[in-house]
Amino acid sequence: MIAGELRLQIETGVLQPGDQLPGHRDIAASHEVSLGSAREAISLLIGDGLVEARHGRGTFVAERSNLSVRSVAPVTREEVEELIEARELLGLQIVAMAAERASADHIRRLREVAARMQEVVSNADAYPDVDVEFHLLVAEAAHNRFLRQAMHQLSALIREDIELAATAGIRRFGSLQYSVDAHLELVDAIEGGDPEKAQRILLEIFSRHHEFVMALYVIGTESPRVTAE
Repeated sequence: MIAGELRLQIETGVLQPGDQLPGHRDIAASHEVSLGSAREAISLLIGDGLVEARHGRGTFVAERSNLSVRSVAPVTREEVEELIEARELLGLQIVAMAAERASADHIRRLREVAARMQEVVSNADAYPDVDVEFHLLVAEAAHNRFLRQAMHQLSALIREDIELAATAGIRRFGSLQYSVDAHLELVDAIEGGDPEKAQRILLEIFSRHHEFVMALYVIGTESPRVTAE
């Protein structure tokens, strides 16, 4: 996906600090995606601290000093529990507001992102980027700039957390189809203007996520362990 490809180019040095990224329209054209998808991918990278928008000039790869202060992914069981707790508190409020405020354009874009989730349903490396993009778009649909900002600030941590759950889910079921289906149900609830149903579906997503991530922690250890079967 777009965010994943650009992230890889930045982390491997293909794109250097200070390099300017192509415009949103150019990115959309080169990847054959909608302009909205290109914007969401760049927004995700901004949230991760990998790129920065400079008013009137464009989007640039962040300087090393900026990269060095990026949030460190949670490692211990306690940290992961706290992150999941924070996601639930934010997410449940955001999704209820989105069900009340989402525009037709937001619904269309959410379905586009869900379709891209389907394309990477068996890829634990690519899926987290699209999953995070989905939830950032839900935050946008909630029309509250501060909640949206909070989600962006957590996006890098959330991605690492989702990657753990995706790895566990694929190991257990062979794909993440259950997650795609749940997210499609969530879009239906948001489109239907049903905050309570949207919250119920999201809570089920979080509960399953919590179960999968915690299953990676071996009893008596503080770090997640993913073993091949």
